[in-house]
Amino acid sequence: MFCILLAAFAVHANGIGNGFVYFDDPENVVSNALIREISWANIGHWFTTPLQFMYTPLVYLSYAVDYLFGQGAMGMYHFTNVSLHLTNVTLVFLLIRRLTERPFVACFVAAAFAIHPVNVDTVAWISTRSNLLATLFSLAALLVYLRYLKSLNWQPLAWSVVLFGLATLSKSTAVALPLALFLIDHFRGRKPAWRLVLEKIPFFVVAVVMGLVTLDVRQDVVPPHDYTLLDRIFLACSAPVDYLVRLVYPFHLSLAYEYPGENLPWYLYLFPLVLAAGAVALSLVRPARKVVLFGLGFFAINIALPQTVLLIDNYHANRYAYLPYVGLFLIVGHFADKALQHRNRNLRAGTIGAIALFAVLFATLSIIRNTTWKNTETIMSDAIAKEPGVAFVHNSRGIARFRDGDYAGAAADFQRTTELDPDFMLAYHYLGMIKYTNGDYAGALAELDYVVSRLPTFAPGYSERGKTKIALKDYAGAQQDLSMAITYDPNLAEAYYLRGVAGIELGNPQGALSDLDVALRLFPGYADAYYRHGVARSRLGDTGGACADWSTAASLGSPDAGRSIADNHCAG
Repeated sequence: MFCILLAAFAVHANGIGNGFVYFDDPENVVSNALIREISWANIGHWFTTPLQFMYTPLVYLSYAVDYLFGQGAMGMYHFTNVSLHLTNVTLVFLLIRRLTERPFVACFVAAAFAIHPVNVDTVAWISTRSNLLATLFSLAALLVYLRYLKSLNWQPLAWSVVLFGLATLSKSTAVALPLALFLIDHFRGRKPAWRLVLEKIPFFVVAVVMGLVTLDVRQDVVPPHDYTLLDRIFLACSAPVDYLVRLVYPFHLSLAYEYPGENLPWYLYLFPLVLAAGAVALSLVRPARKVVLFGLGFFAINIALPQTVLLIDNYHANRYAYLPYVGLFLIVGHFADKALQHRNRNLRAGTIGAIALFAVLFATLSIIRNTTWKNTETIMSDAIAKEPGVAFVHNSRGIARFRDGDYAGAAADFQRTTELDPDFMLAYHYLGMIKYTNGDYAGALAELDYVVSRLPTFAPGYSERGKTKIALKDYAGAQQDLSMAITYDPNLAEAYYLRGVAGIELGNPQGALSDLDVALRLFPGYADAYYRHGVARSRLGDTGGACADWSTAASLGSPDAGRSIADNHCAG
């Protein structure tokens, strides 16, 4: 087992030095002020307020722990992801060994889980922390359930329910786990009885409650096409086939995959038949029927839910195979074990050679895949080269280019985003920001007016429009927009800062101080906020306080602060 963990770390270690990805990472980590302090107020916020249309409070608690020890360093978040993956590798080994009582099969499944290239997307992307945590608690819940089956005492069952609850607090798709418990019952030879159903009731209660919470907060579930119900069924059936292919042929991996058009290609209509034929063929292998049923059932249960709900970024996404693949690895491991025990020497030698070949190949592909995740530019450019028709990928690369100052490249990406998806409002938002940066304030205002009209609760849209109105000297209009931004996002530091700027210009330095105080509380290193804080103090006659603020602003890199210190003859 130690060798498997060492191999897993060696495969994923080069990802620890990777950067943030500007799709979900900014909202979850980079700009999330609430993870910068573990307090009862913040914990209460995580457990009562969804972020990014998801209710995953334990994920944000884990980010806060990362920030506590790493102070925002990217490597800390990546190191935690790798550590969680190693923990999951260990839990997979323990689960399969306890379930099958076959050490080789347990080692095989754990090793495949550890180094498979498809799993890189879950480990390398900071914002897929939810997947890692949900898998950890789900595997732990299954392990404790197996302990319950050994003793039939209620304590292990209760702990299994608790661990299942923690899994659902990490990722909503964990609600499918109770169905896997019936697979374990069948694998262990438990006879059908009411007890088998009654003991699962607490699990289903948790699943229903968390399912309802998810339906309430998951408001971004918008299909990219007007698919019919029948189309959705064929699309859902296509996902398992695609994941089965990637199991043995993990090439052409992409962050995202393009949805087919409204007229589905003919071969998608064959996939239900392919799945049914494959399942029947495997079930005919009588000695392996129990293993096959468990493996396929475990895969199907855990892959079905995320693939029946259509989101812009989940179609056949690699990260959704992370836990489900355990079932398929078990089937392959079973047949590999039987081949190694066969009397035919050539079969044994061929099996050993095949295992070695796939181990080296998969490890190599995983290391290469980790380099693709180096930063937003590399992962999004890779996805665009392989799947050029995915709008959000172009948008994410545009954000990275915008942050790097490549406004022409960013504008091209955002324009392409709107061509692929005219309803992708974030692209228009950034086009407005680019026009603002280029001094085209009227053009920026037009873009942001459109964004706010389409997304009337989008706080950053109001904030950017307020900033644009400040540039146009419409301070009263700016203050109204910034107040709306704060209403919809009370933790948006820039909105408080900008409203403070507008307040100063409107002759209300005292009100501006209050806003700037909040901005500095949310973002203590906000150089521009310190500078404006000093301006407000100066307007109120507090020259000493103003000089102190300007000195802090200058130390944080504000060029305006140095001029104000000189103009006001502040003491050094």
